[in-house]
Amino acid sequence: MKKVIAVVSLSLLAASAFAGKPGHPGGHDDDKDTGPAIYLDGKTVQVTSLSWSAVSNKAQSGGDARQNISSNTGNVNVGAPLTQLTFGTLSYIGNKAESGGDARQNLATNVGKVDIAKQLTQVVALKGSAVMNHASSGSSAVQNISTNNGCQTCQ
Repeated sequence: MKKVIAVVSLSLLAASAFAGKPGHPGGHDDDKDTGPAIYLDGKTVQVTSLSWSAVSNKAQSGGDARQNISSNTGNVNVGAPLTQLTFGTLSYIGNKAESGGDARQNLATNVGKVDIAKQLTQVVALKGSAVMNHASSGSSAVQNISTNNGCQTCQ
């Protein structure tokens, strides 16, 4: 029972990371070139914990497969302590694009215009697990794990 309460509590904390700063409903702005703005001005924890699990994302025929786990994409402004954690035990995390599509996968990552003014901790801890990102037939694959990527087109 204690494990269930802990997982639910961590899930609620992770969900709070998607809340926007007051005056910025939903954390979005009108800058369509770089994606939505994410303002993290309060202590934020994003946690994904997998055990005996599979997380899979696939696009075909020119589609985009974008997968973000414990991550933020767009204009990311970190003004308070941020912790991003992804744990996996005996789990599979896969992302695949075929026939001209893009496969983009981020674990415990910030991608886009990233501005970090406070403490940031990013951890991906895997045991007996696989993380795969696959592209074929002229498609591209971008994968970020426990990193910050300033590439505006890699979101």
